Amino acid sequence: MPSEWPQFTIGEVSVCNADTYSPKERWSFVNYLDTGNITKGQIETIQRINSDEKLPSRARRKVKPGDVVYSTVRPNQRHYGIISEPRENMLASTGFVVLRGVDGVSDTRFLYYYLTQDRVVEYLHSIGENSTSAYPSVKPSDVQSLKINLPPLPAQRRIAAILGSLDDKIELNRRMNRTLERMAQALFK
Repeated sequence: MPSEWPQFTIGEVSVCNADTYSPKERWSFVNYLDTGNITKGQIETIQRINSDEKLPSRARRKVKPGDVVYSTVRPNQRHYGIISEPRENMLASTGFVVLRGVDGVSDTRFLYYYLTQDRVVEYLHSIGENSTSAYPSVKPSDVQSLKINLPPLPAQRRIAAILGSLDDKIELNRRMNRTLERMAQALFK
């Protein structure tokens, strides 16, 4: 049970913002994910920026397969997701906290499902509303200081797998509904 599991902070059981891009690396192009381009795990667009174009100053966070991106800007807008298969030369905005679990300690998807709970999002948003910036925002340290009761790793993986399969079914239903809507519109026309 959750109360019997040992308590940690997210910072103790995850790696945060581990990899940063430097312009000295001179990539020929960048696939850039900004905070507004992902909502509740659904990526709307990824902007391709060629080397002859100006790279946004916030395009700095490198992502690896399975990383969680979690927007620090207006947490209640739910700009977060898991980057399952990052595109080549993919960078995320510094407006994200990029997290991954610590090998042998925490499952990244379990951390993702914890961070996306309504109560956690609302708590982070309340911190953001009290920030001194022009809009509600939190610092990576606010996310890292969140407390989490962590079950043993096999239980984390089972829980994350169950929640992931539910997410997959929800996405399949969304796609089927879009297809049916298109068919109905075509028939109506």
